Amino acid sequence: MKSILQRTIGLLLLMIASDGALAAVVCSPLNGAPRTDTVQLSPPVISAGADIPVGTVIYQRRWMSGETGLSVMKCASAVDTSMWFNIAWSIDQAPMLLANWTGSPFGGAVYQTNIPGVGVAFSRSPDSESFILGQPFYRFPSDTNSLVTGGSYEPYLSNRDIYVTLIKIGTITAGSYNLSAAGLPTASISIVNALSYPATAGLPIKAHIIKLQGQLTVSAQTCTTPNVSVNLGSFDIRQYFTGSGTTTPWVDSSIALTNCPVFHGFYNASKPTLMFDYNIGSGTVANSINNSIGVRLTPATNVIDAANGIMAIDSSVSGAASGVGIQIASGSSSQTPTPFNFAAEQRVTLPKDGSSTIRVPLVARYIQTESNIMPGKANGKVVFLINYY
Repeated sequence: MKSILQRTIGLLLLMIASDGALAAVVCSPLNGAPRTDTVQLSPPVISAGADIPVGTVIYQRRWMSGETGLSVMKCASAVDTSMWFNIAWSIDQAPMLLANWTGSPFGGAVYQTNIPGVGVAFSRSPDSESFILGQPFYRFPSDTNSLVTGGSYEPYLSNRDIYVTLIKIGTITAGSYNLSAAGLPTASISIVNALSYPATAGLPIKAHIIKLQGQLTVSAQTCTTPNVSVNLGSFDIRQYFTGSGTTTPWVDSSIALTNCPVFHGFYNASKPTLMFDYNIGSGTVANSINNSIGVRLTPATNVIDAANGIMAIDSSVSGAASGVGIQIASGSSSQTPTPFNFAAEQRVTLPKDGSSTIRVPLVARYIQTESNIMPGKANGKVVFLINYY
């Protein structure tokens, strides 16, 4: 992997070669510099659940300058000498203000967008090295240098990346929003003067300008959540309840979410999508990460065993039974379901195929909780909460 040619010269050797002073170096841009890449926001739609935690990355795209070296300037000197410089990642234009975001990632370096609760950051790496208007990121904290020999020096740049990241920085109200590239910053990469050495004539010189175009739809839509009524049946005590822990058969108690939108998925730092690669002259869209929902069940009666999903029946009704509870599990009755932990959230992965009805598989049954059972009504009520991620 090639990078900017660099070589460190000892101070004593440098002074002898230049008669005690740095020779004058003058740099000028070559034809074609800077190279401007205008890249499309894609894919056209992502889904960001309204309940994802603040600080979650919902979209990340990577711009790559490519393996092929790009010559951007020529530097000349009357004698062989050493020139000091740096490389800066910068924001050239920012149509919107910085957001009041101090969390992780990119605290203090996130710009507002036209979508409330969504900010955008530009960086050199996926989760650090961000830059904002007036505060570039410098590649070399202590600068770098190269020899100007034979009267000239022509450096080139390769493998320079820029990441564009959308982050949840506040409440996202359920709905569908269009993010326009016109409201996003313009970034650039330049060869600039060294931070701790005398300036070089002609610097800074821009190598790349990256402009975004088009629009991205951010969907934060939800399904319709119905009430669910389940008949657990009537059972003979002597046949089904022979001791504590004995049960009746499982009964399907699934929650059917209706009128669901298409859940397109999202892209985070672990799975960004390629915005532009100089090697191929375009970008590629990776498979997105599936959205999910989180399901919480809260019994309206006492909880007997939270970890095993066992709740008390409603003893306040006239003619209530005793000695039994209701157990709820995740899965289907045809397989071995897993007890639903009332103290935890159950995640369900959402399909990306546009299914308008999504089923949360649950089953329920009666379970003997005491040594003695009295027959009667055995009703219960559970409140379920659906979070979208």
